[in-house]
Amino acid sequence: MKRVVPLVGFSMALMISAGGDALAQNRYEIWQEGKPFTIGAMYYDLAFGPNWYDPAPPDYVPDPDMELFRQAGLNLLSDVSMSSGGHKWYPGIRRLRRTSDVAYMILAGPWKPFDSFQHRLRWADENCYGVQLGDEPQKPDDQRYHRQQQEWIVKEHPHLLTLFCESLSNIPKWTEEWQAIRSDGITYQWYPYHTSDGDSSDISPQMFGCLQHASDFCKQRGLCFFMTRGTRQVRSASTLRMNTYAALAYGCDGFIDFAWGSTNPEGGYAWYKDQRCQGPGGNFEALAAVNREVANLGPTLLALRHVRTYHLNLLTGVTWAGKVYGFDEPDNLRTGNLKVVKGELYPYRDHLMVGFFRDLDDQEHFMVVNKANSRGREVDQQTLDMQVTLTFHQRVDAIERLNRQTGAVERIELEGHTFTFSLPGGTADLFKYATGKPFAGVR
Repeated sequence: MKRVVPLVGFSMALMISAGGDALAQNRYEIWQEGKPFTIGAMYYDLAFGPNWYDPAPPDYVPDPDMELFRQAGLNLLSDVSMSSGGHKWYPGIRRLRRTSDVAYMILAGPWKPFDSFQHRLRWADENCYGVQLGDEPQKPDDQRYHRQQQEWIVKEHPHLLTLFCESLSNIPKWTEEWQAIRSDGITYQWYPYHTSDGDSSDISPQMFGCLQHASDFCKQRGLCFFMTRGTRQVRSASTLRMNTYAALAYGCDGFIDFAWGSTNPEGGYAWYKDQRCQGPGGNFEALAAVNREVANLGPTLLALRHVRTYHLNLLTGVTWAGKVYGFDEPDNLRTGNLKVVKGELYPYRDHLMVGFFRDLDDQEHFMVVNKANSRGREVDQQTLDMQVTLTFHQRVDAIERLNRQTGAVERIELEGHTFTFSLPGGTADLFKYATGKPFAGVR
């Protein structure tokens, strides 16, 4: 269960700015209790499956392939077929309801009349976890209708989580949309080199400003902070990993990716041709690998409260998206036990950021991210490995690391109050101080 951790000064500012939005916080926390860290994908029906009430044709191949779905490390399917496939129902859920216990979400959309939307919710079974109310709901009429849907769900189906989807960089719109709809959370589309970064050779500070803005926005209102990674657009494992770990370092609560399938063999979890799934897509192995790591870290991340994220190669400053924090920021939100962070890698020297968290016992946890990433598969990810050295206060004799590949807690005895380790490009390690108290979320 995601719970608020009291932080002196920090939590008071959040409570003041949250105002009357505590109900949304309660709804998300209640929903998250007992559930794993969400690693999901949107499902568009590229196989053109039948409507749920029609008999399947003789040559119909059940879709999605649930064995492939599980191998990808996914635990939730968000069926959004009706937004593009012309369906009157959810063909992906049709498959799940007959063969799987995998959780799912449905797209509500601006489907009218209202009783048609209500019928869809009543059709959903116990594996339905929530509702995506809309995709970039920028029209005022759609926003008002989604607010009506939201209020009815809270009253009649209070166990369901509600979200809408919007671009991470479109801050004015998602702020306006949430004020109108009051959903339980937002899933932010962030495709690092396909948003406002254009042709830049590195992820811009503005994108980190967007992440900080989204994190603060959701924390202040008690909303779930989900991210949508662009599985169709990512062309390298290191960028995919950076897309993942940068979001986690800013307190992301889960992923719902765009999308399960692609007609391009290089994109998506699966690729389709002639209305048939041909097998894993070009990003499948990289996605499955990082998803396994997220699943190992997930229980701890859900038990932590994100404090703030700081960049080693950037100074504190204001971007059009909001503030980006460097280690020069004297905000007193950190304990000071981690004194110095250094990274050796040419030409990415000190391309690092560290997200700080607290647990219910007020223990500080920190996630160190190697920001080096390549836009193309031609650069071997191993060339982006960075040697990272952490220097601690003299009172720190040992630290603990949650192994992202095994989920095991490792105790690390410090020599000279320092620790040096290697991080692949776009990847992070999660640490805490060896205080005798357990790693948050680890049983």
